[in-house]
Order: sequence, then structure tokens, then C-alpha cells
Amino acid sequence: MKYKLLLIALIGIFSIHANAQDAALQSTMSESTLLIKNDASAFYHTLKDSAQSRTIQFFIAYDFGEAAFNQFKSLGGEVGVRFKNDHLLRLAYTHLYLSEVHLSSDFAKAVDGENVKGKQLGFELFYDFPVLFKGLSLAPSMGYYDNEYTHTVSHEKLRKSSFTIGGAISFTETDLFKVKGFYYRVSVPIRINLDPIIETKLEDTTIKSNQIDNNIWFFVGFQF
Repeated sequence: MKYKLLLIALIGIFSIHANAQDAALQSTMSESTLLIKNDASAFYHTLKDSAQSRTIQFFIAYDFGEAAFNQFKSLGGEVGVRFKNDHLLRLAYTHLYLSEVHLSSDFAKAVDGENVKGKQLGFELFYDFPVLFKGLSLAPSMGYYDNEYTHTVSHEKLRKSSFTIGGAISFTETDLFKVKGFYYRVSVPIRINLDPIIETKLEDTTIKSNQIDNNIWFFVGFQF
């Protein structure tokens, strides 16, 4: 009888040991399966993020800044491309009809006197790179501008064209109002005219030198 009890006890101990090994094996296999799934998911997201980072986006916008200063008698804007590293290559186009009020204002300070209106036509290329925080960027620039001033009484004119070099600081926000690709950019370029206007008089009004020139642009558009 005691041998039967001993045999039953040995069988019980062996069964418990075998079940414990099986449970440990199943746990190890479950952990391995979970790790494989996690690795596969991470790899998929890495590929997805990598694919997204390889894409570039194009954009186009209208300038409301200078337009507002000149009674919307203008056609200006920007086109360009956004690279995967958030750098931008953009071309700004300006065709402004400058009002007498704006030219003689404390903001513009382009003329000293009355009865002079103007026109500005220009192209400027920028290469923007991000600085400090999201949305803020700096850009070197080069461009070409044609400036014309006309005395509204005598119709005497002053016209000067020049290549320019300079830079700009800009701030951009995208996906406005949760509309994908809808953006605005406030950009303040400062440029040096390589062949500037020398201070000139048209009748009794003085056209000031434009050695250093600037704008305030408020672009609104889409990137896609």
C-alpha cells in the first residue's frame, strides 16, 4: 500500500513540474510574439514616417499686407516648395501701385511732400530655414526691383531699377481653422538696393534714397 502512495506522490510531483514548464514556455512564446508584433508595428510606423519625410510640398499665396496699405491696388504673392527638413525655397512677386498717402506716411517715409504716386515691380527669391521655435524662420534673399515715381501735377517721373540682396524674418502657421494646407505667413524682408535711388526732387516733393528698403507681407494661401 505504501508503495502505491509513493508512486502516486511521484506521479503528482512530475505532473506539477511538467505543467509549470509548459506554462513558462507558453509565457515565453507569448512575450516573443508580442515583441515581434511591437517591432513590426514600430518598423511600419518608421517606414510611414520616413515616407512622409521624403515628400515635398508646393505652396502658393496672395499678399494682403502691402495690398491693404495701398487700397488693394496691387498684385503680389509667393510660390515655392517646402522640403522634408522644413526649409523653404520661395519666390515672392510684387506689383504695387503706391498711393500718395502711403508714400508720404510715417510708415513708408519714401517721399517728403505731396502729389507723388508710385509703382513697384519686383521679384525676390528666399531660402528659409527654421530657428528658435516652430513657425519662425530666417532667410537670405536676392531679387530685382523696378521703382517708379510720378508727380501727379507735372507728370514728371523718376524711374530706377536695381538688383538687391538682403534677408527676411518670417512666421508661419499652417492648417488654419483645421483646413489642411491652409496657411498664413507674415514676412518682413529688408533689402539693399545695389543701384539705389539718389535723393531727387520732383517739383517741390523730395523722393528719398532707397538704399535700404523693406516691406511687410501677409501671405495667405495653400500648400499641397
